[in-house]
Amino acid sequence: MFWKRKKPEPVKTQEEPLFRNIRADDQEMRLAHAMAANTVGDFVEHIRRPGEHTCAAKLRFRDPHLSEELGEDRFLFMWLTAVELSSDANELSGAFFEVPKEMLEWHSPGQRLYFERGDIFDWFVNDAGSLYGGFTLRVTRSQLPVDERAVFDEYTGVKHWVTCPTTEIS
Repeated sequence: MFWKRKKPEPVKTQEEPLFRNIRADDQEMRLAHAMAANTVGDFVEHIRRPGEHTCAAKLRFRDPHLSEELGEDRFLFMWLTAVELSSDANELSGAFFEVPKEMLEWHSPGQRLYFERGDIFDWFVNDAGSLYGGFTLRVTRSQLPVDERAVFDEYTGVKHWVTCPTTEIS
């Protein structure tokens, strides 16, 4: 399992990190983002509860080099793990898990970053293998061939995908 609640171990840069391209017009991902945005309060409640569960948030980052090369903004999405609330609960922080080579100039695995609730593109809580949230992970998994899903589950440390409540999308 790659998620650690306390002091995440930085991941050595892989030749082929586990990132994938997502089209800006991917409707399933847009819906996943909307569901995550509408349930950030649930995420915060998970962070506050005691226990050894892992809390992670996916944030969006502008790729400066690619944006400059193409003449338009291009973004990458990266997970931060060991997410915590600040003492006043207005700010969160998390540590980078994996960082693609394009972003190593600015961020590194294990580096802690502070962010606001509105910056969260997706979130998840892994509680002993039971995954809450993880809306974009669910989309990614659903798009895999059935015979590849067990490997994905093992990599993410998920044994049970907890059913998400129906969420009103605005």
